[in-house]
Amino acid sequence: MRPLLVRDEELPDDAIVVVHGGEMQSEYVRKSATFAHDEHGLYLLSLFGAIDGDVARLCATEPDLNRYSKMRLSTFGRLRSSGFGLIPTQASPHFDVVLPDLHESTLARLESCFDPPVANPGR
Repeated sequence: MRPLLVRDEELPDDAIVVVHGGEMQSEYVRKSATFAHDEHGLYLLSLFGAIDGDVARLCATEPDLNRYSKMRLSTFGRLRSSGFGLIPTQASPHFDVVLPDLHESTLARLESCFDPPVANPGR
């Protein structure tokens, strides 16, 4: 197991938009979170914060977002109010949402935090 690289900073305000690349299909979320669990001991899902409020620029400049044709958007507040933890990881503005488990009810609760998929505004 490898240690998780966590930045020493406070989490952004509840109103800040978070962006997840792709459509967040349950099988992808389960696979990605399982990989993170094997690597770091936590079920994690990668996302990015639009800290300056410019979602299009974030999607255009972050290679991990720019490669996707679709995005899912939420806010830090929606995720927190649904009981999910967030960790500032890797380089800013990357974050991970922490899942307590991979039960269908947890995945459904996570998906309900996000708007329906939209075209990548950075393309």
